[in-house]
Amino acid sequence: MLILFSLTLFMSAFLLFGVQLMVAKMILPLLGGSPAVWNTCQFFFQGALLCGYAYAHLSTRYLGTRRQAIAHSLLLFLPLVSLPIALSKTGLSLENTNPIPWLLGLLISSVALPFFVVSTSAPLIQKWFAETDHPSSKEPYFLYSASNFGSLLGLISYPILIEPYLSLSEQSTLWAVAYIILILFTLGCAIFLWKFSPQVKSKNYHFSVSKQPVISDKNPTWQQQAQWTLLSFIPSSLLLGVTTYLTTDLAAIPLLWAIPLILYLLSFILTFARNPRLPHQILMTLVPLFSSTLIILFLAKVMRPVALLVPLHLVGFFAIACVFHGELSRRRPSVAHLTEFYLWISLGGVLGGWFNAIAAPILFPSVLEYPLILLLALLTLNNPREAISPQKDPPLLQTPQGDLDTWFSQLRKDQQSRKAQKLGIQFNLKTTQIISLSLLFGALLVGFTARNISQGWFGNLFAIALLIALYITFSLPRPSLAIGLTLILLLGQFSLGNMSGVLQTERNFFGVNRIVYDRRGPYHSLVHGTTLHGRQSLDPHRSQEPLTYFHPTGPIGQAFEQLNSSDRLQNIAVLGLGIGTLAAYAQPDQTWTFYEIDPIVEKIARDTRYFTFLEQAKAPFSVILGDARLRLAQTPNNTYDLLVMDAFSSDSIPVHLVTQEALKLYLTKLRERGIIAINISNRYINLEPVLGTLAHTLGLATLQQLDRDLSPEEKALGKTPSQWVLLARKADDFGHLRADDRWQPISETQKAPLWTDDFSDLLGVLRLFDLQR
Repeated sequence: MLILFSLTLFMSAFLLFGVQLMVAKMILPLLGGSPAVWNTCQFFFQGALLCGYAYAHLSTRYLGTRRQAIAHSLLLFLPLVSLPIALSKTGLSLENTNPIPWLLGLLISSVALPFFVVSTSAPLIQKWFAETDHPSSKEPYFLYSASNFGSLLGLISYPILIEPYLSLSEQSTLWAVAYIILILFTLGCAIFLWKFSPQVKSKNYHFSVSKQPVISDKNPTWQQQAQWTLLSFIPSSLLLGVTTYLTTDLAAIPLLWAIPLILYLLSFILTFARNPRLPHQILMTLVPLFSSTLIILFLAKVMRPVALLVPLHLVGFFAIACVFHGELSRRRPSVAHLTEFYLWISLGGVLGGWFNAIAAPILFPSVLEYPLILLLALLTLNNPREAISPQKDPPLLQTPQGDLDTWFSQLRKDQQSRKAQKLGIQFNLKTTQIISLSLLFGALLVGFTARNISQGWFGNLFAIALLIALYITFSLPRPSLAIGLTLILLLGQFSLGNMSGVLQTERNFFGVNRIVYDRRGPYHSLVHGTTLHGRQSLDPHRSQEPLTYFHPTGPIGQAFEQLNSSDRLQNIAVLGLGIGTLAAYAQPDQTWTFYEIDPIVEKIARDTRYFTFLEQAKAPFSVILGDARLRLAQTPNNTYDLLVMDAFSSDSIPVHLVTQEALKLYLTKLRERGIIAINISNRYINLEPVLGTLAHTLGLATLQQLDRDLSPEEKALGKTPSQWVLLARKADDFGHLRADDRWQPISETQKAPLWTDDFSDLLGVLRLFDLQR
């Protein structure tokens, strides 16, 4: 029986995470691969999970467990009408300025029903098991570890075993088959429930030895419910916060987002295990040190060395998640309130997802939600006896055996030992808190600017409301509230981006864009996450000189020199605007069209206080907002002589722009001798073999150039390494570039599978040890 219930929970969790990753991969290309897409998907899935847990709680409460099992067995067959899963084509309109409503609508119409039904398994199967006569049924929470282990395995196996070998349609079919197996497992659990559940479970009044917290049958108070919610909210918010920060501000490494999620699930597995082995008190003592250190590193904009900072942020996040999830495990109620317990945990997860995915981009111009939640986690630990200290263990009561005097003597020794241990823990925790808060207060004062304190009040008010909720829920002492208010106000003024030469920060769904002043040029630069997306000299004599990856002596400069001199270019399309650097190559008899998904980028490129490439362009131009591929499809065929693809999402190219279907679309929009130029300069992804396979499949000629060895003089003039690939129907279309030794065809020795809209494999083209930029 226990094996069947465990397998059912494992399978449901595996499917739950599998469908999240599969659907996210279907949707990511439509919105440029922004990290906010993943955050919004997570928010939706957490909301659907909350609905599933609410159904589990209310249905068992009003129908009773046995009748509910019958009703649920029928519900299991309903999602079959929507399988296999595919994105809905109901004509939803994508809004450029705020794609979140469109994305949520797409998710609801495509995957809501199967996800909702699968999400009910975790609380229901545990509740069913608790109603059987199995010896372990009195304490079924350990099954939660089996559920999270399934989620963990689903997360790890997807990029390694599923994505590289199966197309999206094959994945969807496989998921449908696995769901049918889940139906059979769940029906088996329902049969066991009916067969082995006594009508009235007898209560056991014998004392027993246990290191678990005292679990009461009393109805949970509002304060307990609020504690469950907030203890779940903080790790959930931190999960998305650290993921966004790592993948945009530190290292835009593909699949890096999976590591925080793995640690998040692992913390659940370890804390809800039948015999937890984590050093809870030690981790609690270390959390203030981790929190303050990570906040200071964030404020100081320390981004190197990545090899040290990424593990430090991950270890800090894991320690906090273990402490808060450990407190959830210690504060869990009796099995009579099992489904309600999971309902409040799910609510906390949804609120964390909402805060990061929906509220934070509106409230904060940078990823300030990350240090804010770190600060609140530190403050919540302020009173170890009332806040998140280990719950007071009950006396280890057991039926007296042998001499009673010996038994009572041993009991007193155990109690004294635990008291001494707790006093030491409290002292250590208070010490690390004092050190951490002092360092944090000093760091905030160093960066304090009086004129900025009056700005960002919406974010400050929201943060203060969170602090007050924690203060009331965990009965924090008043000094904690006063300290927290002060630190939040000081922290808020750092959201204005006034350090490290940052002139302006703009944030929206597609990420954080910073305009930076560089004294070395001097230059104005546009930085998205960690990636430089354009630079312009402030020297009037060099203001129209293309810099960085677009330098006149670089590959794209050579291409424009040859093509412009031969009068071959009349209509040019550029996928990705940046600061409009390529407009410097425009000639009076040409027409240029830029395609840009992010309206903030267009706003920045047109702001003449910082960049003037567009204003001083010699040719007429237009900017078309929206996904480049979708907008390009609306253009008449045989329009362009040159199509330049420079559409980056931080440091990676959106996958849907380099698939077989995408290249076929580009070819239809090109004239007979048209050329496609693709910027594949990238630190972590090697797209050269991918484009080689695509060109071979479509019968295209190729040229590529890796311009990596720069002289100190070139670097001083603002040139950066770059790699470009040219594609054409015939080799003769390249003109004189074909005879240039710097340009070579893509080597046939580099192999990659054919990328299509239905299949791509990022793991196979990762380049972690050959960094180019």
